[in-house]
Amino acid sequence: MTAYAGTFPPTAEIVGKMRYSLVAIDVDGTLLGPDHRLDGAAVDAIRQARAAGVRTVLATGRSYDETIDIWRRLALDGPYEPMVLVGGALVTEPDTGRTLYQKPLPLADACEFADALVEAGYTPMALVDKWRYGFDYLLMDAADVSAARRDWLDKTGAEVRTVSNFADVPDGPELLRVSAVAGQEDANALATRLGEAFRGRLNIHAILAPNYGVTAVEAFAYSASKFTALRYVAQAWRLGPGSIASIGDDVNDLAMIRQAALGAAMPNAPDEVVAAADVVASDGLSGFLLDLTAGKFN
Repeated sequence: MTAYAGTFPPTAEIVGKMRYSLVAIDVDGTLLGPDHRLDGAAVDAIRQARAAGVRTVLATGRSYDETIDIWRRLALDGPYEPMVLVGGALVTEPDTGRTLYQKPLPLADACEFADALVEAGYTPMALVDKWRYGFDYLLMDAADVSAARRDWLDKTGAEVRTVSNFADVPDGPELLRVSAVAGQEDANALATRLGEAFRGRLNIHAILAPNYGVTAVEAFAYSASKFTALRYVAQAWRLGPGSIASIGDDVNDLAMIRQAALGAAMPNAPDEVVAAADVVASDGLSGFLLDLTAGKFN
């Protein structure tokens, strides 16, 4: 792992020998600062990277509706790269909202995980593909439903269907993520305990959603990750893993930081994320992108 700062302009020779042709950029804490605002320098660096032939892909835990306004504020010229959403469980065209790829949870495992959340006193929420089904969440009518609505659903403006059990929905939609809102300490402990119970079956973590100011325990299909989705995106351009760089700041970025040819961590990332990274972006997202474009990491 290397810490660095400073940038230098690319030359035609360096750009012609660009090693990294795709860079995945996390949103919260990476593209957006602590104030949830876009940094103008980062937006300019994204445009410079694209002009130099580096494809830039937003890779976030957010849904399409939670991400699209941020993408629009980038004001990019086409053609547009897809967005990796819902922690890698979904890939979507930003300009149309059309789903290109999804990695749903096995229904039996999703229902078992939901039962474990109910037993622990939490209300499970299952995110679905709104483009396919016309709504956002299935909400189990169990435990403290009012807290789930207050802390998450009402803040997102999501369209919700309330059910007694995820398995009881006729012709039910595939579930992309099952989650519950919890206090930070409780969420960490619950994620650790359920992560052991579902080891090898589900991908489980606790994560702060800074745009809502709450912590959630989330479960995905075991093979779902931002990097798995990036591999799908890269195939369309005939790019292998050796062409992929990534930058993020939280535990749901670990897979893409570890498995990309170049993985960068923001300086405020948790210790385990920093430890997994090849470099720490001491000069922020803009500095990392400018140095990547300039060939500093070749």
